[in-house]
Amino acid sequence: MRRGVLLVVVAALVAGCGPSGPPTTETTSAGFATLAEKVGFLEDYVRFRRNYEQLDFAIEYHNNSGGMVPGPSEWDVRIVAVVPPPELDAWTSALSPAASPDTALLAGVPTPIDHSGVTQWFRNGGVLVGVDEGNAVVVYRNLAM
Repeated sequence: MRRGVLLVVVAALVAGCGPSGPPTTETTSAGFATLAEKVGFLEDYVRFRRNYEQLDFAIEYHNNSGGMVPGPSEWDVRIVAVVPPPELDAWTSALSPAASPDTALLAGVPTPIDHSGVTQWFRNGGVLVGVDEGNAVVVYRNLAM
């Protein structure tokens, strides 16, 4: 009887070790036909919900929660977007002003959006946001690797 109980407990523990969170991916917005498809995919990998007029991204996400020894997930989420102008503050309200970074961080984001006017930068830990208020362009990066 004890052996049977032990087997049930071990089976339950192993079953509970499955991955949590979104699946591992290396995906860009180039593979999506519509804005709605892009937003739907992106929202699996970010906690915030925003409105977009245009959206492009590159997401590298490694879900390390499965396996015998789960670990923290790693990610590099990069976004270039045109947003409704009244919503620009939502992107930066919890961040502090930051120095202008090397914009090579946008390499790999397939976008026709002109982000050359992004001159205001904000940061909080691994989150970096750049804003072009005149054109309502937002550049976002969340890096945890």
